[in-house]
Amino acid sequence: MKEWLSVTAQVQKHLDRGLDSASVSRRDFALFLYSNNYYRVSGYGRCFYDNSADRYVVGTTAQHLMDAYELDRRVRNLVLDGVGVVEPTLRSRVAYHVTQSIGGSDDYLAESFYVPAGSTPTEMDDRAYDRWHKEIANRTRVIDDFHAIQNRNEIFIQHHIKNGDPIPFWEAIEVISIGTFSRFLRALRDKKVLTPVAKSMNIEDEAKLLQAVQNIAFLRNIAAHHGRLWNRRFDGHVTLPQIALDVKRLYLHPKTPAAALTLLAGMVDQIEKSTNYSTSLLDLLHSDSSLIDGYYRPIL
Repeated sequence: MKEWLSVTAQVQKHLDRGLDSASVSRRDFALFLYSNNYYRVSGYGRCFYDNSADRYVVGTTAQHLMDAYELDRRVRNLVLDGVGVVEPTLRSRVAYHVTQSIGGSDDYLAESFYVPAGSTPTEMDDRAYDRWHKEIANRTRVIDDFHAIQNRNEIFIQHHIKNGDPIPFWEAIEVISIGTFSRFLRALRDKKVLTPVAKSMNIEDEAKLLQAVQNIAFLRNIAAHHGRLWNRRFDGHVTLPQIALDVKRLYLHPKTPAAALTLLAGMVDQIEKSTNYSTSLLDLLHSDSSLIDGYYRPIL
């Protein structure tokens, strides 16, 4: 079992692994660790390691580590600013077109509103069977999350509960998480209801819209929980609609932080009809040439 380490011991552990503290006082580096958590900072430190020796690459300084952390903190803050534009816009536009078809009813609670449709298939290969089960699980989770809304304390939710009325979708969509919102879009049986939303965002089709929302939800959750974006490899592909390609500055591999950040930049610009956001975000990514590869060519 790992033992608790004092801040002084944490500093020494970094120094024992070859970190050069000449450019930063031990007191300042200790305060940095105390304020930002040894574990979280270590994720950045590993990006400067010579993995064959489990030590920092010769010449790595405490200032390098602190600069990378500070850059990523500023990037995360800009991500949250951008998500603050994209997320409510998409929720509003989806709510508008979904309620255009179901009105104020609670049809969004019915299994028939989602995939998979019909009874259990009698014949399918293993791949199709796995997909069917995943669709069932996703649908169940979405409906359960919507049912859970009834326990929320928001006045506008309890107003409907007390009156015995269904909670309209345009209200329900305001209190579900962004993860549930993304799962809801994927679960929708009639994806054509999303066609005008995709068109309004200048995204080519519903499939790219769904993937973009999933990517933004993932990016948002990292930023909201102060996770590391710099030098972080992504497992899933980031969709790259034309609005993202229009603002990109370098080649974008679809499994990189840069791809997700450029996607967000393109979506915000499209909504705001301005290039101010993409300029600010991408200028920040490119502000330190020694750190830029962490977003475009991550290693961890």
